[in-house]
Amino acid sequence: MHKSTTRNKRKKILVLAAASLLAAPSFSLPAVHAEQTSVSATSGAAEPAASAPTSVPAPSTTPAASTPTEPEAADATLPSTSEATDGVSGASGPAVESVAEEAPGVSPANGGTDAAAAGQTASPAASTTKPAASSTAKPSTGTTTPTAPEPFYDIAKDPNRDAIMTLYNEGIVKASKDRKFRPKAEIGRSDFTVILGRAMKANGSIFDVYFTDPIPDWAIRYVGGLSAAGVYEGYLEKGGTFGPKLPVTRAEAAAMVARAAHLESQPLPEGLGGVNNIPTWALDDVGAAYAAGLIEVTSTGTLNPNKKVTRSEMAAMIAPLLESDAFMTPIKVEEDITLP
Repeated sequence: MHKSTTRNKRKKILVLAAASLLAAPSFSLPAVHAEQTSVSATSGAAEPAASAPTSVPAPSTTPAASTPTEPEAADATLPSTSEATDGVSGASGPAVESVAEEAPGVSPANGGTDAAAAGQTASPAASTTKPAASSTAKPSTGTTTPTAPEPFYDIAKDPNRDAIMTLYNEGIVKASKDRKFRPKAEIGRSDFTVILGRAMKANGSIFDVYFTDPIPDWAIRYVGGLSAAGVYEGYLEKGGTFGPKLPVTRAEAAAMVARAAHLESQPLPEGLGGVNNIPTWALDDVGAAYAAGLIEVTSTGTLNPNKKVTRSEMAAMIAPLLESDAFMTPIKVEEDITLP
């Protein structure tokens, strides 16, 4: 009894082993077929499946992820879940659809956001900030202008600087190359005549010049203008010499300026020092200049009339009358003796 039972168990075991051996190929074939079907079916859509950042790929999709291919068109058909029998492809199908619906800009190659698309979306913001940066970076340069240098650098501390600049601004005196006015220097008759003639606009005729000595060409017309206006009357006689380089005295300068401006003659105050040294022909005209404030006493307490007038003092005599339009302009000369 015991032996028969043991034999029956052995037979059953052998039958089951033989059946299992016979059934083993039939059971493994569907799995292999399913794996091959999964590889072939997911070869066109394996990259979209791998691009999903949230899904973890199964070991069966490793061959598809290791061999990236060009992305399929948007209308490519995805494998249905009914074709898979091992459960792996069925899980990857919905993951691909969800990625296609949620992130259409995901790159099939690396599974991340497309760098090119990100660069294109960021470029408008960069372009809008560039004009603002360029507009603020440029400094304003059209507001400041360089100041012109002083025409005369040696008059900064001169008491008659404003009078000298008045003559310069009116074109009466001009700046030299060395930019020196020489305010304390003496002034000759030719230079004084030209400056006073410009102030009077008395550019006269050479036919009014009756002096026997040569006169510079740049001064001869002004000498003629002042002669016609009677400025030299009693001072320089006709037929005599002019002396273009001889220095002008304070009394001579004051008398000529007063005559050019047609100032009314005034007597000098009694007791004023230096009056006795004034030439007779210039006495009343020096009084008019003194009354107008064109000539003042010096540090010695006198008019010091025979002292050589300086270029600074000459400017102080002419500038006030020029500003008040006291000079007769223009000096009229007879037509028959005026050069064209």
